[in-house]
Amino acid sequence: MMQTIRHIYLGATATILALTAGSAMAAESGKVLKIQSNYENVLPVAVEDRVMIKKFAQRSGDRQISASQAKSAALRSRPGSKFVNIQMSGNGTYRVRLQQKNGRIVDVYVDARTGRVKN
Repeated sequence: MMQTIRHIYLGATATILALTAGSAMAAESGKVLKIQSNYENVLPVAVEDRVMIKKFAQRSGDRQISASQAKSAALRSRPGSKFVNIQMSGNGTYRVRLQQKNGRIVDVYVDARTGRVKN
């Protein structure tokens, strides 16, 4: 869901940049554009997207990532490791136990709300 919102926001930003660049190129070539700042019509959409993102973040503040998402985040943080097990701790953190290539067992802590690796 967050990736979709990010794509919408990036698309609106790209549109604004493209319209601005087009205006600048036309001005350089000596031609006068008769368009009344089209990028201003796009700007409220980008502002609305920011508001939607803030509302989504407030609503999803108590949501948690799944155990498989926490596992993926932990494996990305320790390339070459093998998954051993996962456990939810009481403070909103997943403890993912991994085995490194040298045989050492390490615990990786992943925030259950954001999916960020804590250590």
